[in-house]
Amino acid sequence: MNTIKEFTHPNLGIRFDVKNVVLSALLLALGLGLMYYALNFEFQGENSAATLLGLGAGAIIAAIVCYFVGGKSLYFLPTMSKVEFKSWHFDADQLANLKQIIVAGKFDAGMPSPKEIGNVRMDAMLAEDKTFGAIQLYKYTDLMYEPQTEVRVLNISEVEALAQILKK
Repeated sequence: MNTIKEFTHPNLGIRFDVKNVVLSALLLALGLGLMYYALNFEFQGENSAATLLGLGAGAIIAAIVCYFVGGKSLYFLPTMSKVEFKSWHFDADQLANLKQIIVAGKFDAGMPSPKEIGNVRMDAMLAEDKTFGAIQLYKYTDLMYEPQTEVRVLNISEVEALAQILKK
């Protein structure tokens, strides 16, 4: 059984996250500027140049990490809305109830409250504008979470109902 992290949909695509790319460019410019300043100007003490070189190198490393770690995000292509992965935990005795709720798509009827930690995990992909959602249940067995349902794509009203219930 596939997991929600492996799920593919024709309307989902990976795009560059503009905010992270701009932040990476600014950090890179800052780092290069600090290193240039440290190498080309006279200082009263040697510690100042070394500090600027260290700060410049740190800013360049931060720019590279920001670009490669946060530079790309999953988007729902028809609306270009960013898709986020979320997880909620429930008690093990809620598994059958949660399966029925997911199959029926009635998220406002009998949805248990999420817990801080539990043996049942519900993972969801939700678009920020609530136009796309997918959901899957897992059960903790043998030191790992095993999928208990197939990935189910939600319609718009189900996405809105789920977001409303789990926001509480």
